[in-house]
Amino acid sequence: MHYSAGETAQGKQMHGVNLSVFGTAVGLAFIMVGVGLTYAYRRILPYVKDPEAQAHKPPPALIPIFGGFMKGAWGCFAVGISLVIIAIGLGPGIPVGRGLAQVPVTLYYTAALGLLLVILTYNVLYHRVRSTVENFGNEDPTADRIARVHANYTEYVPTGLALLIALEWSGAPALMVHFGGAVFTVARYLHAWGYTRHAMASFGRIAGIQATLLALCYMVVASAYYILIS
Repeated sequence: MHYSAGETAQGKQMHGVNLSVFGTAVGLAFIMVGVGLTYAYRRILPYVKDPEAQAHKPPPALIPIFGGFMKGAWGCFAVGISLVIIAIGLGPGIPVGRGLAQVPVTLYYTAALGLLLVILTYNVLYHRVRSTVENFGNEDPTADRIARVHANYTEYVPTGLALLIALEWSGAPALMVHFGGAVFTVARYLHAWGYTRHAMASFGRIAGIQATLLALCYMVVASAYYILIS
């Protein structure tokens, strides 16, 4: 029996792991980790190359540890790029998408919020490294604030996503789900941006937290309506 290219791709998608997609996804994930580590630890590079010539001198025991992280970043780049090249060579096995209308709405906002979590995490790591190198043993208000931005994000996002899933599963129209997800996602990006840039109250921080609460209240009321009344 002979199969067309489309039938072969669909069979791969339904009955087994598509190696092209899997390899590309894993490879890009390694590259993203490499980018994050390079961003976070780039300040330590001068100390790895010539520690004695630097004005700030972190504890000597930390220098090889940080150097190991930089080697890990380069290793992530090498592995990621290799996997992507191999995955492309396995093509054309990337299947045609099933259509935007069939993708759960919550997945779009989960991906967007997950990306912001990765960014905030590496930003915390960057400022911790900076604080260790430049201000070792002393308080660093900036590093503490950046850590608080990350903590605030992780306090609200799980509840927001849970309510968004509840709203979608309750049978609410896609437009209503998109409204809740879009407001909540924009609010979290806005709050993270404002809080990262300013220690005191700012437009981003105030508007972001109020929009977050608005989205949460909206999703509570809308999901309750469709679950209990509709």
